[in-house]
Amino acid sequence: MCATNNCSRTCYPSEFFPAIKGNLTKIVWAHAVNSQAELEKALLSDDVMMLEADVVMGKLNNSTDIIPIMAHPPTTESDLSLEDFLNISNNGSKGIKLDFKSNEAFENSKPILIKLRPTLKRPVFLNADILPGPVNATTVPLNATEFLKGANETMPDSILSIGWTTRYGKEHNITKGRYNTEQLKKMVDIVAENRVSQPVTYPVRAGLAANDIDGVKALLKNTTSTNATLTIWSSEGDFVDAAQLSKLIREVGVDKVYVDVPNDLRSKLNFSGASAMIPAMMINLGAALALLAMTRML
Repeated sequence: MCATNNCSRTCYPSEFFPAIKGNLTKIVWAHAVNSQAELEKALLSDDVMMLEADVVMGKLNNSTDIIPIMAHPPTTESDLSLEDFLNISNNGSKGIKLDFKSNEAFENSKPILIKLRPTLKRPVFLNADILPGPVNATTVPLNATEFLKGANETMPDSILSIGWTTRYGKEHNITKGRYNTEQLKKMVDIVAENRVSQPVTYPVRAGLAANDIDGVKALLKNTTSTNATLTIWSSEGDFVDAAQLSKLIREVGVDKVYVDVPNDLRSKLNFSGASAMIPAMMINLGAALALLAMTRML
């Protein structure tokens, strides 16, 4: 997939990858690019467009120093540091999504991001779970205010990817759930309270988002930040109603939805009839009703 360096101030994937013609569902992601081998494989792939990688505090190879490295909890050792990941992957053809797994990892990454920011002429997503979510999630989220403020100070041209912790799937033997009205409203409020001006994408778990289409649409409609989108993701083995998820994507529009799910689920999705330029009025009788439900909680 051909990439271009002709980006606006914020480098949007839709601009960087003109061949997708605004259809964000065509973006191809590489997951857990947390080692030199995985990074090399992803960089050599003609299909991969975005590199998703996890940032934790840990040890690089046999070093005793604790620094930001690329690894997924509970792993705390890697052969790839955050700084090396950014330098090696900066070949101009791939975007990146950095998933920060703790407040400490983000705080210690900020000097690295500031130093390398001038060289990152490509889409950059800064991701963190900043709110507790379904189903009664127990994982502690990052501090929302500190993450939003820090992201703006260090990478003001980045795209904020802000979501909820979740407890769902075969690991927990949970197959039912949704983002409830209170959780969705809290995210809208946090974005407004922090006066977020950067573009925002909301990573929502496929099996949960598909169960409340109107609520998720209202989330986008009522976000004060411009260019709000969804990033639909799923873990292997999650129960997902593919028909309902397809309906969500069609109703929101393929110009507003990144789809980052396993291939077996993606093969079941049907985007036919979805428009990359859906009129605003179509996004929403359901979203307006969901907003009404939110306001009644005040």
